[in-house]
Amino acid sequence: MIELRPYQEEAIAAWMKVGHGTLAIAPGAGKTLIAVRIIKRMTKDNPMFRALILVPTLVLRDQWENVLAREGVLAKIETYQWAAPRADHGEFWRQYDMIVADESHHLGVGPVFRQLLIPIYKAQYALGLTATPPKPVDGEENVSLQVLPVVYTYTFSQGREQGFSADIEIRPIPVKLTESERAKYAELTEKIRGMIARWGAEHYQNKPYGKDPVTGDTIWGGTITNERRQLVALAEEKYEKLVEIVTQVVREEGNGRMFCWSEYVEALEKAKHALNTYVPYKERYQVAELVTGETPKKERKRIIEQAWGREFPVLLVARVGEEGLDAPESAVGVILAGAKTSRQTVQRLGRLLRPFPGKKARLYVIFAEGVPMDERLIPLLDLAVE
Repeated sequence: MIELRPYQEEAIAAWMKVGHGTLAIAPGAGKTLIAVRIIKRMTKDNPMFRALILVPTLVLRDQWENVLAREGVLAKIETYQWAAPRADHGEFWRQYDMIVADESHHLGVGPVFRQLLIPIYKAQYALGLTATPPKPVDGEENVSLQVLPVVYTYTFSQGREQGFSADIEIRPIPVKLTESERAKYAELTEKIRGMIARWGAEHYQNKPYGKDPVTGDTIWGGTITNERRQLVALAEEKYEKLVEIVTQVVREEGNGRMFCWSEYVEALEKAKHALNTYVPYKERYQVAELVTGETPKKERKRIIEQAWGREFPVLLVARVGEEGLDAPESAVGVILAGAKTSRQTVQRLGRLLRPFPGKKARLYVIFAEGVPMDERLIPLLDLAVE
């Protein structure tokens, strides 16, 4: 039995008083364990008690399965994507006494996941778990927090003060776009500015820019924005710096578990090729492996749980590794491209803040100078750990 920390006991007590609410707890502070212990206590009082756990990713489902097995607790686990189309299937939801919504901030984003708030509202017991509860917009609270109000909060700074969160050093690494990259970036920026002038900043992404001269397909404002993001994510000098960083870490620290994040699978594939081609490492061993949402479960578990840190040091991940991936011994991370939201930034940071004996975490942020969407990442990270 893992002994609960004081704040974990406080969180359980706060939720047990109401039976319906959200625990807003920093990444790495043990949200999964807290929830499993709650289910365990509820089951002790009622052996027929049934809980359903909703998760946004398959990696999180793997993690929940491991913790449930270790704790000897039975519960059903499904993804949000699977559950959302069944939101109005009353018979399905009535078989469960409790619904746990992991990374519950997803419930307030978009109409598909928002449907799940109805069975959650109707559930006898409901628990939301998040490190980043949605902020009010125009003074109005997010609908997910109206259904599952925050009943307990535990922050990064509290974790550091109490010794439950690792210290971290953030190292910004500036790079420059090549001449051709700068020209293309300027061209795309002008297109975006023109659309903003025409449609307004809030609406241009959903408006048509024109026709593709080759295919005749409509080009939307969001397509141009995404193309500009990908251009920056794939900037050549970022991969040169990545090779330098990983080479130095491997030389000084040997094998271990390093994270590397980007928003795009194409960028991660490019990083994998660069690392496995140019980083001096053990003979016949690769340096990096890539995990995406399309990686089969058996292979994903093998890569993350068995091979990472033994057969290769660098795990390349996009969103699949931003929430819930638990590797407390990992002390080094590299961000190749800024996340689309501050919430994603906090989730990435949280992978490194999990405590481990003797750990001093550091995060390298490779950003393109003169590119606002990359440069704004640095102050966001500083704010996240304050």
